Amino acid sequence: EIDRISNSANELLTKMNTIIWTMKSSNDSVESLTAYIRAYAIEYFDATPISCTVNFSMITDMEMGGEKRRNIFLSIKEALNNILKHSQATKVQIDIITHNNKYIVRVHDNGIGIDEGNLRRFGNGLSNIRKRMKSLQGDFTIENDGGTKLTFTVPI
Repeated sequence: EIDRISNSANELLTKMNTIIWTMKSSNDSVESLTAYIRAYAIEYFDATPISCTVNFSMITDMEMGGEKRRNIFLSIKEALNNILKHSQATKVQIDIITHNNKYIVRVHDNGIGIDEGNLRRFGNGLSNIRKRMKSLQGDFTIENDGGTKLTFTVPI
């Protein structure tokens, strides 16, 4: 019971921190989003058997509003949750770049891969990611490549 309460409190704290980060206009940049994703991912996998590396390069210091940052972050967060719950991975690598006015995040794990034809009927994670990316005029792709490779592409 205490563990359940503790987990609920931690989850609530994380959600509140995300809301506060989203609302602060001083965070309205690509650099801020990249730093936030990096910090979250490293901490998320810290006490798990999955090692996580985050690489970023060519990050253009451009403005990015709170709602866009929030939708991108929540999509990445869902992907990381799916990796932890379903992939049986031991490693995850996140690569973040900006190229041709696009923000691109690739999340690649070394797990069992994904069978899109055999997904849980009531699972909403991937459909939520697709909806979020569509609302941003972005793109989301899934590949099986020595595990699962997810690519998020959003115009800046």
